[in-house]
Amino acid sequence: MGSNLGTYNYGEFSNNADELERLKRQAKVAWSIEEGYLAAHGLKDGITVADLACGPGIISGLIKSEICPASKVIGVELNESLLALARTLTADKEDPPEFRAGDVYQLDCLEDESIDFAYCRFLLQHLAEPARALQTVYRKLKPGGRVAILETDDSLFSFMPAIADMDRFIETAIAAQDRLGGDRKIGRKLAGLLWENNFTDSLTQIVTINTEMMDGNEFLNITTSFKLELIPEDEMNWARACIDNARKAIKSGAYFGQAGVYMVSASRPNPAG
Repeated sequence: MGSNLGTYNYGEFSNNADELERLKRQAKVAWSIEEGYLAAHGLKDGITVADLACGPGIISGLIKSEICPASKVIGVELNESLLALARTLTADKEDPPEFRAGDVYQLDCLEDESIDFAYCRFLLQHLAEPARALQTVYRKLKPGGRVAILETDDSLFSFMPAIADMDRFIETAIAAQDRLGGDRKIGRKLAGLLWENNFTDSLTQIVTINTEMMDGNEFLNITTSFKLELIPEDEMNWARACIDNARKAIKSGAYFGQAGVYMVSASRPNPAG
């Protein structure tokens, strides 16, 4: 998708192997919570499912094996490296998802009105034109089909006691992604975006994770430290020191961190009722 890859482009990280491991850990930590929320938002077996911007295909595989074994599950990804990984990582599965190359602004890899359930997981925050992407998703959904969106909102991040420069770190990362055309506070805007683009019957839930649910360093790895990739080089020294201070606080036992994401879903109206 060229520039349509948005603000996330696997292959351009300072350490792509570390980023892949983060994606795997994130999926593992989130799935036990995510699975139940997906079912509550309309995901069920026996339908056609599209996992949009599926990355290395970990969640596509879990949807297929854990919720939708009798469904057609299609993972869509434009980044060639991630698409190859998705196919490789599921190659030994008995009935893996199907993976297709596709641009979320066009989704030419999917027929119009062919999808019962579309999942957008940490996708819209990276797009300069999220409404345009939702308009495309709308076309691909069957009447009565549903889209579910899991997205970040960094305003839900908190930590106690205060860590030196952490507020500055979070806001610097937010501003950097904004300059690139993304939005790390998009979670609160999702219901409105769906309504503005003709979706109906919306459901909004806030999902939180914290350091009482997992190891503190694991929490820091999947929610915070990767944002160093967004910090300008001339501000890197204090930013790294901030992460180091957080790790020291975790080691001392004097750290509580919490992060939240929005799960929002809505339907394409079905004129037939």
